[in-house]
Amino acid sequence: MSKSILWKCMYMARDLRSGALFDAIKRYCHGDVLDVGGWDFFESIKKRKVGFDSWTVLEVERQDVDLSDDPRVKLVIGDGCNMTFEDDRFDTILNIQVLEHVFEPIRMMEEMTRVLKPGGIMIILLPTTSTMHMAPYHFYNFTRYWSEEAIRHCGLEKVSLTPLGGVWTSMASHLLYFVMQSVRVKGMSSPEIKRGLLFYLLYPFMLLFAALSFPLCLLFGLGDLQEEANNHLVVVRKPSN
Repeated sequence: MSKSILWKCMYMARDLRSGALFDAIKRYCHGDVLDVGGWDFFESIKKRKVGFDSWTVLEVERQDVDLSDDPRVKLVIGDGCNMTFEDDRFDTILNIQVLEHVFEPIRMMEEMTRVLKPGGIMIILLPTTSTMHMAPYHFYNFTRYWSEEAIRHCGLEKVSLTPLGGVWTSMASHLLYFVMQSVRVKGMSSPEIKRGLLFYLLYPFMLLFAALSFPLCLLFGLGDLQEEANNHLVVVRKPSN
């Protein structure tokens, strides 16, 4: 399985607007790192000065991507909800926009907690207002309250819980995704969902509205309300024994 050029561009855009994520990674990332479902996220990491001893990418299947020529980086094929790693194995665990694609996200949280060393750090990026993508493997969005309950459930200590984006940036994102869904970009549309006659009649006006509204939404997003954040950046620590 490989990413299309479109998806690579989408992830580049995510990286550009996720400065807080990379700040957290640079601050907390250390030692032996597990990147759960990271695909080629390491490509974004190696451009930045991030300290680590080893970097393990856990994926459910082999990916058509050249992770790195760095001998410290390796790909492991396995199930993030049933890991084969021993307890207390990693110093840092990353989970970047992965839990929404897992049918049992709390199970993955439990497994990540198990393999994280006491005192280790887990960094999670969770979508809150995401539209459908990577269908049919998009199951959830998560509120900050889910994050707080999951932290308690797993016995972790909250370091920070930061909303990224808000109402207006969510609207801008939805307008962009509307255009891609309307032309049935793979992974963003379901073939079983049919278009009605009114859709085709109104579609030119919808596109005009989206084109005019998108830059305004980005502008208003500079002073956004964060109750409906695009994502939440969660940093937690496993208590020391």
